[in-house]
Amino acid sequence: MSISSAVHSADHFEAPTLTTKVAATTPPLRWEDAMLSGNGTTGIMVLGLPVQERIIVNHEKLWTVGNDYRPETPDLGEAWKEAREIALEGRYLDADLLVAEEAVRKNQAMYGDQFTGRRPAYDRTHPAFHLEIITENNGTPLEYRRETNLETGEISVTWQDNKGAWFRRAFVSRTDDVIVIELLAPAGEEFDASIRLVEAPGKLDGDIAGIDIDHTGSEVYYHATYGRRMGKPQPEGYHALARVLTFGGSASGVADQRLDVKTAERVLIIMRLEYLDDAGKADRAALRKQLASLPASYDELLAPHAAAHGEMFRRVTLDLGGPTTSTVSSEQLIAAGLRGESLPELFEALHAVGRYALTCGATGELAPSLMGLWGNEWTPPWDGRYTFDANLNLAMAGVAQGNLPEVMHTYASFLQRYRQDWRDNARRLYGAEGAVTDLCQGWRHGAVLMPAFAWTGGVGWLASYLYDYAVYTGDEKFLREHAIPMLKDAAEFYASFLPMHPELNDRHVFYPSISPENVPVMEPVEQTTNVVPNATSEIAICREVLTTLIAACRKLDIESENIKRWEALLARLPDYGINSDGAIAEWSYPGLGDRYHHRHLSHLYPVYPGREVSPQRKPELFEAARIAMQKRIEAGLGNKSAHGQMHAALVAARLRDAELVKQILNYFARNRYLNSSLMTGHNPGPKIYNLDATFSLPGLLMEMLVQSDPGEIELLAALPQDVFPKGRIRGCLARGGITVEELNWNTLMGWVKVTLHSEEAQEISLRFGHHLRFVDAVDPARKDAVTTVGRGLWKIDLPAGESLELYCRY
Repeated sequence: MSISSAVHSADHFEAPTLTTKVAATTPPLRWEDAMLSGNGTTGIMVLGLPVQERIIVNHEKLWTVGNDYRPETPDLGEAWKEAREIALEGRYLDADLLVAEEAVRKNQAMYGDQFTGRRPAYDRTHPAFHLEIITENNGTPLEYRRETNLETGEISVTWQDNKGAWFRRAFVSRTDDVIVIELLAPAGEEFDASIRLVEAPGKLDGDIAGIDIDHTGSEVYYHATYGRRMGKPQPEGYHALARVLTFGGSASGVADQRLDVKTAERVLIIMRLEYLDDAGKADRAALRKQLASLPASYDELLAPHAAAHGEMFRRVTLDLGGPTTSTVSSEQLIAAGLRGESLPELFEALHAVGRYALTCGATGELAPSLMGLWGNEWTPPWDGRYTFDANLNLAMAGVAQGNLPEVMHTYASFLQRYRQDWRDNARRLYGAEGAVTDLCQGWRHGAVLMPAFAWTGGVGWLASYLYDYAVYTGDEKFLREHAIPMLKDAAEFYASFLPMHPELNDRHVFYPSISPENVPVMEPVEQTTNVVPNATSEIAICREVLTTLIAACRKLDIESENIKRWEALLARLPDYGINSDGAIAEWSYPGLGDRYHHRHLSHLYPVYPGREVSPQRKPELFEAARIAMQKRIEAGLGNKSAHGQMHAALVAARLRDAELVKQILNYFARNRYLNSSLMTGHNPGPKIYNLDATFSLPGLLMEMLVQSDPGEIELLAALPQDVFPKGRIRGCLARGGITVEELNWNTLMGWVKVTLHSEEAQEISLRFGHHLRFVDAVDPARKDAVTTVGRGLWKIDLPAGESLELYCRY
């Protein structure tokens, strides 16, 4: 059989069984199990209760004021100078307390009695309100099913009762920015219903100054004004108007408590929710006019939205070779995972759900917070905020490779919002140029008030995803406008911050530095704190910032004088330490020992998310990183947080450790991190609603299959072939402007097929994580495009603007 005929044989290539729906067959007992839809700005959580439906309505900008004042970073430059001298004596806690006490004094001077001596609470994300739909009870609901169509963004609920089959569906339109809900009675039947907007329970005193709800005629209206800040009214708020259309019946308001629907065959609700910079300028009439201009047809409203949403969702698809999940409920899938079964079906579904969540929840103005766009609490864990030392970072793990530029542009504009705050931090904390971020951040402030939260590496880590996106796509405009400015902020901070410190062995010292959120083993124990010199992650981030910034500026032929300064700084960075176990040390400074039992792996930044250490580039450090990872796993990875599991798996993938990737995926499946919507919790349970794992799983599964650098691609780099012996991924990107149009593998039959596309002619090196022996072009006319360089290494000449199909055998 010729290569060409073998590639296209039905024996080799089966039709893909892609996950496009998530379905549950039991009504939810918890709001966390609700199905999600969103357009990046507005979101809904549909519980799917047959008789008394509740839909939680969210908006990305709804954050309460969690403190009584807007904090500013106090001037602590002189305090840090004194602290450095104390820290040189090994008195790290004394130095830490000195700065903390000075911060308290400065804040008391600025804010008086409003400052309690503690870090103020963050702003808190919260739901807008609930939409309740109550229909008559016609007997026990049977054949119940609620479903999310991942390709269209629709949520549907169906059940049978004494009257027949009921159907309800909803989505949030990306093209018209409205929530659309349709209620359908059984064929030949009519129904009565009441519709009302109600306050989401749980708010604290002062969160909201006033709420007005009106159910009049055929519309319902909700208007909220936030509470007070520093004794003054806060102008912001939000409002929403819903147009209720009945078909075969009527609707009317009842005593301003609800809107009653009578004898309808079908009901259509079209709602728009708006955030208001000034709640006093709410324009209900304008909302009414906007809604009236839209078609009174669910299908007509759905069509343009589904096209836009579906195009984004389908750019990358993953089939992991299991049976189709279209008829398997999420409850069954979760139960199988708990038994360690059906992992191909489960993780294929989680890849699709992760892409869906990013498409629905991270394409507005703000990056995804801990709960994404959604939630139903006024005081959620960690305030539902942004955390910059792993959580938001991991949410971006698969965005560039997953070909989601909309999400990346949202992320870039989000970082831009904070740049001035971060510059103020650098100036006030250290008297330095550039920018310093906090570990954690709410919506309205960027202040750093305590030394343990002064993280000098934050801006660099956040900026790395901007640069990486430009490397994946070749987008020079994005590189110039977004990546380089943020990298320069980080570099200019280091350029002014590091020379302030005494040097060690002619190398700069990073102090203060932290390794989020761990603490070293040290003597004397009385001086234990997490603010110590030379956290390895800080060194690695600085090295990456300078290296990538220099490369970017050379590419664009700019900043020639600054490049010389940055190169000189780069040459004087400390080396990474290797501890007595042979592992990369978490702190590269004398007297600071490793504490392995922890969920964060920031010290492995040179492996992931950085690309400094690989088997080819730095094999000795690669081995030290492998040992460090092994020690973390042996110690139990800390508190079982989902983000810790995902971070560990992403590092394992970069270490090409397929067995460890399998171990972590098995652990994740067996420990119930999943709600029945297949959205994740923070810990096993899942007791805390948190989408860290949801957002990062697509990145992990792509890293398992495709790793790259400009001019280099490694396929099946960390594939556990006993778990995923066959499968197919389509559409993911590789660095250097390459699209992996298709990667299809069947390790049981001993072959791999890959199709690569590049808009520019280029030569790449091709490797595999498994020991393939032969690589050939499928088209005989393209035979010269493949050259064997050595065992397991091939040179591939990619043509400009054409696809090259390769057939690879064991």
